[in-house]
Amino acid sequence: MRESLRAVGLLVRAAWKTDPWRSAGLLLEPVGHLRFPLFGLFLKLLVDGALRHDARLITLGVAGIAATRVLWFLGLWAGSWTRNRLAEEVGFALDRQIATLTSGLPGLEHHERPDYQDRLEILRQQQGILGTSLNTLIYTVNMVVTGVGTLVALAFVSPWLLLLVPFALPAIPISIVQQGWQQDAEARSAEPLRRVRHLQALTVDRNAGMELRVFGLQEEVLSRFRRAWHESRSFLLAAGARMTLLDLVGELVFLAGLGGAVALMLWRAARGQATAGEVVMAVYLGQQVMSSVLEPVRGIAGLGETLRAAGRMLWLQDYADGVRRGLAGTGPAPDRLVDGIVFEGVSFRYPGTDRWALRDVSFRIPAGGVVALVGENGAGKTTLVKLLCRMYEPTGGRILVDGVELARIGVDAWRERLSAAFQDFARFELTARRTVAVGDLSRLDDGGAMQLALERAGAADVLGALPAGGETQLGARWEGGVDLSTGQWQKLALGRALMRPDPLVVFFDEPTASLDALAEHALFERYAREARARAARGAVTVLVSHRFSTVRSADLILVVSDGGVGELGSHDELLLRDGLYAELYQLQARGYA
Repeated sequence: MRESLRAVGLLVRAAWKTDPWRSAGLLLEPVGHLRFPLFGLFLKLLVDGALRHDARLITLGVAGIAATRVLWFLGLWAGSWTRNRLAEEVGFALDRQIATLTSGLPGLEHHERPDYQDRLEILRQQQGILGTSLNTLIYTVNMVVTGVGTLVALAFVSPWLLLLVPFALPAIPISIVQQGWQQDAEARSAEPLRRVRHLQALTVDRNAGMELRVFGLQEEVLSRFRRAWHESRSFLLAAGARMTLLDLVGELVFLAGLGGAVALMLWRAARGQATAGEVVMAVYLGQQVMSSVLEPVRGIAGLGETLRAAGRMLWLQDYADGVRRGLAGTGPAPDRLVDGIVFEGVSFRYPGTDRWALRDVSFRIPAGGVVALVGENGAGKTTLVKLLCRMYEPTGGRILVDGVELARIGVDAWRERLSAAFQDFARFELTARRTVAVGDLSRLDDGGAMQLALERAGAADVLGALPAGGETQLGARWEGGVDLSTGQWQKLALGRALMRPDPLVVFFDEPTASLDALAEHALFERYAREARARAARGAVTVLVSHRFSTVRSADLILVVSDGGVGELGSHDELLLRDGLYAELYQLQARGYA
């Protein structure tokens, strides 16, 4: 109950925050739904007044019917102008809040948690429900107001008319059975519908389009598309037919009760116990009893699904708040590194796994040093980078920055002093200039800084090849947009990593995977020279590569193997040691020979 009230509060707060005036206007819509029972009451007065030639009753009836018309207009206005517009804005606000919460989580641990992913996937699927949540809430209130008003008006005419209610009650289990059939049909049609979406995606995918045409697969794909579509529709159509037959049974039961109610009122009117107006009112309201019973039940059922979706939204809020509370550090990052960065017995395993990605790792990165992490794929190199970026917290041990635990430094404060180029770089489909400039938001409109970053990254040629230079829109999906090769995207990502003028730590995590070994080596040599120019400020440069030949110029090389640091030293020292580094270096050298 408490969670349901929190969910309702979430929707009400979202509506009020979005538009207080329209939110207040929503109160008019339930009032407008009183027109149905009130119309029956005033119709009774009008009929009785006409038969008795009573001008007062006729006047009251006409005035009341006119008033119900005004109520109808107010309800229509509240529904069309207020609710529909507000519901769209509230849906957008909730979608934006989901995006804010998920993107605002400080780390990446949630991406590794199956329970989080399952709940988030359900929440994504129910974003449409959240978008219409305000409509569902107000609809339920409207139906309850209409149903209660109708039953009160019937009791006013004759308490015996409430016996109509049992004849309407079968509609409730019928509706439940129908929902079960509908859900079963949707579940059975899910797989063929996925196949439909997959085949449809093939017809519009540029890469798939080449093979469709070379192998003449267009008709085969369309044929499979039609079969999958008909298969999915067959389940839904069969369920729809059964639901219609069940609806007919419910309607016949209610019609029997309604016929009995009308016969009762006619019998009472013949004996002088009821007026003609009461008979008319009973007939008018009696036919609404089924909807007065069923619609509130349907509304409450729909509201239950809405509240469950809102509850998942609250779960996401609570989860994000809990993650942030768990990161207690609020201290500032140092202005410059003096001692360096130390790993002390650091162990880590990804959420939901029993396998150690790192186990009892200890080493020191001196201030101003150029450090290379090398090793085979999956050895743990990128995990070390993620821990240094505070995308994850160590499972055991600690990381020290100039003698201060990294966990005590505020996450945002620390990341403001980092810069990075990752192997899985983002492709920001902005203008080419802004795609680079977002690496330092404080200099977003500084064209000179952007150009300098590209030159430092050896990527100035990318803008020169574009039709509008830095103002070229990237991404073929946009009007006038241009797509880039993987290598060009990677060069822009490298430029983005060099936008910040004085980071404490710069990471290059396999940033040149799409380049050949010689080009990568040349770039790393350039980065090493720049790193030594920053060494006076204590800045650390971390190079990650699986190519041993590209990191020879690093001050310190860490050979990462099986979740630990197997060897560390300079290139020459490691070769003299004749251990794992020397073996792998020679193997790669022979491979490139």
